[in-house]
Amino acid sequence: MKRSRIVLLSILGVIVVAVVVGVLVLDSVLTSKAHEEADKLSQQLGRKVEIGSVATKIVTGLGVRVSDVSVGPGPGEDLPLVQVPRIEVKAALVQALRTRGKEVTIRSAEIEGLKLNVIRFKDGTTNLERLQKAMAEKEPKKPEEPKDEKPSDLSWLRVDHAALKDARIALVDKTGAAARELAIQNLDVIVNDLRAGKALDVFVSAAVLADKRNFEVRLHAPPLPPTLMPTPDKLTLKIEPIDLTPLGPFVPKDIGLQSGKLDANFEMALGGVVTGGTGPTRIAGTLHGTGLKFAGAEGGRALDVSLDADVKGDSSKGDVQIDKLKLDLGPAGITGQGKATGLASNSPRIEGLEIRSHDLDPEKLAAYYPPLRKSLKGQISGPIGLLVHASGTQASAALELSVDLTPVKLAVPDTLSKAAGAPMMLLAHARGAGGGKLAFDTKLDLAGVDLRPGESLNKAPGQRLELTVQGTRSVSGSSDNPDQRIDLASLVVRVLGDELSAKGFLETKGAGAKKATNFDLTAQSAHLDLDKLLYPNPSKKEKPPPDPKTFAGINGHAKVNIESVRVKKQDLSKIVADVEMHDDQVVVKTAQVGAFAGQIDASGTSLRLAHPKEPWHVVTKARGIDLAQASLLGTPKKVLAGKFNGDIKLDGSSQDLSELTKNLTGLLEGHLEDGQFLGKDIIASVTGPLMHALPSALQGKVTKGGVTDLGKDTPFGITIQNGLARLKQPITVTKPEAQMTFSGGIHLDGTLDLPGTVALAPETIATLTGGKVRPSTSIPVGIKLTGPVWNPQVADLDLKGAVAAILKSAGTSVLGGVLGNKLGVQGSPEQIAQAKQSELQQKAQAEQAKAEQRAKDEADAQRKKVQEDAQKKLKGLFGR
Repeated sequence: MKRSRIVLLSILGVIVVAVVVGVLVLDSVLTSKAHEEADKLSQQLGRKVEIGSVATKIVTGLGVRVSDVSVGPGPGEDLPLVQVPRIEVKAALVQALRTRGKEVTIRSAEIEGLKLNVIRFKDGTTNLERLQKAMAEKEPKKPEEPKDEKPSDLSWLRVDHAALKDARIALVDKTGAAARELAIQNLDVIVNDLRAGKALDVFVSAAVLADKRNFEVRLHAPPLPPTLMPTPDKLTLKIEPIDLTPLGPFVPKDIGLQSGKLDANFEMALGGVVTGGTGPTRIAGTLHGTGLKFAGAEGGRALDVSLDADVKGDSSKGDVQIDKLKLDLGPAGITGQGKATGLASNSPRIEGLEIRSHDLDPEKLAAYYPPLRKSLKGQISGPIGLLVHASGTQASAALELSVDLTPVKLAVPDTLSKAAGAPMMLLAHARGAGGGKLAFDTKLDLAGVDLRPGESLNKAPGQRLELTVQGTRSVSGSSDNPDQRIDLASLVVRVLGDELSAKGFLETKGAGAKKATNFDLTAQSAHLDLDKLLYPNPSKKEKPPPDPKTFAGINGHAKVNIESVRVKKQDLSKIVADVEMHDDQVVVKTAQVGAFAGQIDASGTSLRLAHPKEPWHVVTKARGIDLAQASLLGTPKKVLAGKFNGDIKLDGSSQDLSELTKNLTGLLEGHLEDGQFLGKDIIASVTGPLMHALPSALQGKVTKGGVTDLGKDTPFGITIQNGLARLKQPITVTKPEAQMTFSGGIHLDGTLDLPGTVALAPETIATLTGGKVRPSTSIPVGIKLTGPVWNPQVADLDLKGAVAAILKSAGTSVLGGVLGNKLGVQGSPEQIAQAKQSELQQKAQAEQAKAEQRAKDEADAQRKKVQEDAQKKLKGLFGR
């Protein structure tokens, strides 16, 4: 042998030995690590978890075999929970490394010889229930928070073969004197080709309470979507007669199965009926559940369930043939017969086709199966009428579906109620429209329904609520990439005396994380009276925000045009909106409304429907707004009058009023034309107390009014920061009687915080002194407006300087001496003014305290009401 060959063989030998040694070392490390994890799991489960060994394979691809896995008995138990001799997984390691985990292929995953012991103890509990309870006690429940995620995309995963082989489930009953064991054995579950874009086949077989196999299920699904969630299109079920009575003790207590028998020889091939399916449809065979008794059944009644069917069809052609269809559920049933061809064409032919229900009353079925009553919670009772048959003429035939809920009583908490006999009916028709499209029309009559329990619509029984829809539906694509489009030619909602119509389309494409929903809708109405339509006083129940997953993949556009709307006793006109939606992000491209004798434009507003803590942005332009009308929306009486022209920009990161008072920011700028403050005559609020602060010899008269004129054109700007709407610059209003200047702002709960000065003109001073004093310049008085905007209070009224100035203007020392003697004070006019004000304050102190308390109580009550009203409006604005 050549020397080079000897060297090469030696190197290869060393490599082989190194690999073998490495594998042995790796197996030892993995086994040791597995033992550590088993010890941790033992602590969590309260049961001994053991793992025999872990062995790796690398020659035929990466593989791991785990041997002798067991979960031991719990306290007071004598049988292990689970024993598994072998678990083996083979994976394509090189592919996973090469794609950095973006493609993972499991070539094979098998569990062989699994043994599960389910034990029922004398107290009626099972070892599985005890384990579940112990785990729940160790892990405290955490409040679930909505996650902003789309359905999982598992297209990176591929499982060529997965199997559970020769498993055995032992059912051990220890409620009697001696333990009794039943078994479900020879259990095989085989899944092949689990991956996106490929059809799925699942096979299950077992020997249920028997030595030979007597249970078999075959399931087929068309190519899977990226979520790997199958939509089965074929099912074969073969069950030789099985006595279910021995299984009763092991069935969950809330089902309460006591006895019965089950057998089936049934095949269902849905074909093109399901998305992605192809070929004809066939439902044939029988399924029987006889003598089914459940705990709590009235009079010990036994429920018989049977299905005997022979139905064929082809969705691509619109053909259906019902040779036999008989479904019995105790006293209820559904029967069918007849034939139809060419339903997908423009000239269908229907021959005696009919599907009809009888005695389909959930409450009557609950007498046989009590768990149904618990599920229904008293929400529905009475016979549901179902009928499918031909309608129209022979030249224009269609299938008609009628669902009659008139005899049914409904009571859905916080949603709706309906008395038995009150009208409620669905009527729908379907016919071919050519080009693979299905035309449909639907009418839903809800006249008998009471929607007031839902506290949204104020619709009582007997009032009109009707929905009609006309359109077409088309479906294409495969199950892993389906495509559906619904074109709405007409959608009309008639409620009470109003009507809203719409048209457009809704389209869905893809599946899983790649699913996209597109829509385009146009809606219009001549008039909507929201004062009548909306529930007047909804309760203040907090509702969680919508789940972000609800809006995942949604993209759309909507236009709204409403001629007039009545809301809060105000009439709005020419409402025009153009809105775009991307996931839960709503962007208002155009929003215009004629309101309060002017025009409001909210174009540019944006917000997120499912993220109440996320930032939002509101832009509003107001032109010619009558403030007397507008102020009534948020206050019990008119506060301001005049015309407002301005722009409003608001930014926030919450939809909760209490949080908005902390984080709302924004800017309001504009002009007030011919403005009046209707809450109080500010000048009279100063001159009245000032006159009474003067000596009686100088007291004249004060003209009081209920309003404060704010001038012909008053510009102002307001910045909103930290819950306070603050004036950008002091606002000045010049009147013949006085010049008023205010700074500060208004809290978002409607409380005023406006310090300022009222400089009384010489003519005003002359009037309040009866012409005895006419100063050469204006006399300023410090003032502060507080309290709710609709009932403001005057605080911090500083009269000392004004009284002193008036007395000084009165002129002579003689007058000063006379006044001083009357007051018992000698000194300067300033000292005399101080004494007079102190006297007045002492006299008015008790009465003022009472008045302030009354005002405070009224303000608190009204402020709370305004906060609640504002909260409702915010929730309405954000769709909650």
